[in-house]
Amino acid sequence: MRLSGVKSPTPEGGLRCLDVVTCEMGRSLMYTTCATKAVEIAGDGFWDSDEVAIEADDEPVIDPKFEKNATTPALANPATLKLLPLRVSLLCMRSALIQRGNALAALGREEEAEAAYNEILPILKDEPRCARVDWERHSIYINIGNTYARRGDFDKADEQYALAEKLGTDHINETGGSEDDGRSMILAAKRSRAFALKKVGRLDEAKALLKEVVEQKIKDDAEAAKKKAEEAAKATAGDGNP
Repeated sequence: MRLSGVKSPTPEGGLRCLDVVTCEMGRSLMYTTCATKAVEIAGDGFWDSDEVAIEADDEPVIDPKFEKNATTPALANPATLKLLPLRVSLLCMRSALIQRGNALAALGREEEAEAAYNEILPILKDEPRCARVDWERHSIYINIGNTYARRGDFDKADEQYALAEKLGTDHINETGGSEDDGRSMILAAKRSRAFALKKVGRLDEAKALLKEVVEQKIKDDAEAAKKKAEEAAKATAGDGNP
C-alpha cells in the first residue's frame, strides 16, 4: 500500500503512518463486507422494499395497515409486477458487485476483484447499446484491465482497454451513437493504457500516449465550446432577439 507524501523521521510520525494504513485497511474491509451483503440482498430474484426494511431492523414494528403485495390499478399487470422488481434487483446487483470489486482492489486482492467485475458482464449482456449502459461496460473493462496492470501483466490489461476503446469507436462510427461519449470513452481507455505502460517501466510510451490524450482533450473541449456557442446563437435568433 502506498501513502502519498506521508513521511516523518520521528517514532511518533511512524506511528501516525501505521494508524493511517490501519484505518485505510479497516475502511476497505468494511466496504468489502457491506458490498458482499449488498450482493446477497440484491440476488437475482424479487424483493419488496418493505420486507428489506423489516429485515434491517432488529425490532421491527409492523404497520397494522400493511397489506402484502398491495398494488394500484396502474401496476396491476402481472408481467409489469414481475419485470420491475427484477430490473431493480439486477441494477442493485450490478452496483453491489462493482463496489465489491473496488473494495477488494483497494485491499490488493486483485484476482477476487477481477472475479467480482467479471460477474457483472453477463448481467449486462442483454442490455441495450446506449451511452449510459456502455459507460457501465466501459468502467468494467477498465477496472478489469487495471487489476492486470497492478499485477504487472500489461498484455492482459491492454486486451481490456482495447474492449473499452472499441465501445467509444462504435459510438463515433455507428448510426445513433453518441460522438461526445465515444470520444470520452476512447480518451479514458488511452489514459488507463498509459498508466499501465508506466507500471511496467515503458515510460517513453506512457508519456507519448498521455501527451496524445491531453492534446485530444483540449481539441475536444474547444469543439464542444464552439458547438455550444453556435447552438446558443441559433436559439437566440429563433427567439427573435437581436
